[in-house]
Amino acid sequence: MLIGKLDVNMFQINKYYINTSLKYCVNILVLLCMWSTTGLFSQTTIWSEDFESYSNGATTGAGTGTSTASWSTNDGDVDIRTVSGNKLLRGQNTDNTTARWVTNPIDISGFNDVQFSFDATSGGSLDFGQDFFIVEYRINGGSYVEIENASGDTSPSDPIQSSYSVTGLVGTTIDFRITFYNTGGTENYTIDNFLVEGTTDIAPTLTATGNQTSCEGASQMIVESISITDPDDTSTTAVYIQISSGYVNGEDLLTLTGTHANITGTWDAVQGELTLTGPATYGEFETAISAVEYSSSGTPTGVRQFSITVGEANFLPSTAHYYEYVPDLGITWTDANTAASARTYFGLQGYLATLTSQEEADFSGSQAVGVGWIGGSDAATEGVWQWVTGPEAGTVFWNGTAGGSTPNFAFWNTGEPNQSGNEDYAHITHPNVNPNGSWNDLSNTGAASGNYQPQGYVVEYGGTPGDPVLSITATTTINIEPIPTITSTTPGSRCGSGTVDLAATASGGIINWYTAATGGSSIGTGTSFVTPSISSTTTYYVDATSNGCTTATRTAVTATINTGPSITTQPVDSTICPGCSTTFTVTASNTDTYQWQFFNGSIWVDLTDTGIYSGTTTDTLTVSNATPTDNGNQYRVQISNSALPCAPVASAIAVLTVNASTLITNRRITYRVDKN
Repeated sequence: MLIGKLDVNMFQINKYYINTSLKYCVNILVLLCMWSTTGLFSQTTIWSEDFESYSNGATTGAGTGTSTASWSTNDGDVDIRTVSGNKLLRGQNTDNTTARWVTNPIDISGFNDVQFSFDATSGGSLDFGQDFFIVEYRINGGSYVEIENASGDTSPSDPIQSSYSVTGLVGTTIDFRITFYNTGGTENYTIDNFLVEGTTDIAPTLTATGNQTSCEGASQMIVESISITDPDDTSTTAVYIQISSGYVNGEDLLTLTGTHANITGTWDAVQGELTLTGPATYGEFETAISAVEYSSSGTPTGVRQFSITVGEANFLPSTAHYYEYVPDLGITWTDANTAASARTYFGLQGYLATLTSQEEADFSGSQAVGVGWIGGSDAATEGVWQWVTGPEAGTVFWNGTAGGSTPNFAFWNTGEPNQSGNEDYAHITHPNVNPNGSWNDLSNTGAASGNYQPQGYVVEYGGTPGDPVLSITATTTINIEPIPTITSTTPGSRCGSGTVDLAATASGGIINWYTAATGGSSIGTGTSFVTPSISSTTTYYVDATSNGCTTATRTAVTATINTGPSITTQPVDSTICPGCSTTFTVTASNTDTYQWQFFNGSIWVDLTDTGIYSGTTTDTLTVSNATPTDNGNQYRVQISNSALPCAPVASAIAVLTVNASTLITNRRITYRVDKN
């Protein structure tokens, strides 16, 4: 976009613009109305050309300055000439409506208030409405903007001006196209002293805090605080926030929350980047950045690192370098190398990227639209691949072809490099070629179409001696902790009142015990827990906490109080005569097991249904045909419940008395007499 003013010989734009098309009037009015102050910063020469170093007849050249973009003409009648001892570019008797002088794109990135100026003359009997001198420029390769379209004729008055100047331009590149059309033998137009200048932008300083811990599945704001300061600006057009480490495409997401009148957020899932677009003040951007939230639709783990920058290039914290993909379909490696070397980023020198780690390769390839040339080549020695650009220039990273080896790091695609037709230059593969971000070797020109046609180049900034120290990027970190889970529980039970032992295990962290499913304070910690004395079944709850992350739902663990067997009617003593029978009976509840026992004088012995005994495992013990030797026998029953972990309950002792008959002895005869 043009933001600036036009100074054309004190705005002496004459009647020509009334007589020509409205289109040109609109262009000039826009130029005149969009006025800006040039600022207080000194101008830097970006590109200049005074034509003095060329021989007469030259039709190509290159300017000087921070950019050395070349220029050329497409007609032999537009060439270098010496006029009054001064070299200039002249178009005379071109007889060609498209006879032009053009420049390649001039890099103006990193400059504010870019302006250009040049001198011009006309000569000969120029014809109004037939001959014309057209001056055009364009920003970032867009549409040309016309600032002059005149014949140079003086009757009616349609002169060209002696000098032209446009100020207040911003962008990444600018290039020029000037058309010289005249038909008479001496008719001519000339240009001289072409100058492109700009003020160097003082880079803003970003500071942020936010080394935070987040729990798996939780959303988290990416900063705790953010500050942007800039001595020469109060606003900017965009801020870029990228998940620069740990990014998972398809799961991770950055979202601008809340309402921001002058800022919108746009998410790029490929790059893992959220663009906050203004224009807006730095204060508004600070508010918006504070409202950016990280979330994941998956089960995230590990670390997510976020880079916040006011520049368009992507920042990788591990290298502290910036990376920029420049689309340019069909560009050769050598031209890409030249173009990358001509680029700067807030004063950082650009070069074709040198990717020395998997993280860097992924960041510049699979996580960025980086289908293009990088700085690797084996042109010097076939089979010895080395980085030939930037600070790593001269570092060998591969020996041989596809079966070779790396002394450090390489990310060749399967079967690459294959030297298929003098292929000496490294290139990041097209997304259609897996794995994404991997490399292949191509010739200097690459293929004419398809997946192996060069589509641009990747520029890296940083690490070059003399680079300024920038603070245009702030980084924050979220450490994502897994939420522990309760993996098992062991309930407990007892008969009657008392304490109960419970247990639980977790995937990690500390186990906490509670009396409620939600709320309340922990009443104990650890894998085991002994309840206080309880008289009824009680449910307790457990969760686990690790690094501030707690199980979402507590798990119930039950302490059961069982009502054990009890005797309601005890067995009673029984007295019988010899040879008689009797029974001992017990009445009990909550029991399904009876075992009658006999005391042998030292221990209780379980009875079985043999001899004089029957019903030994029922509620009634029968003793049949007792003898005097059974007199004084002690019996009891133990009751239990097979479904309960309760100890057997013993009844009271019942005694058997067997009364002997009265005996009358007469001489040697014994008579048995009923006592009664």
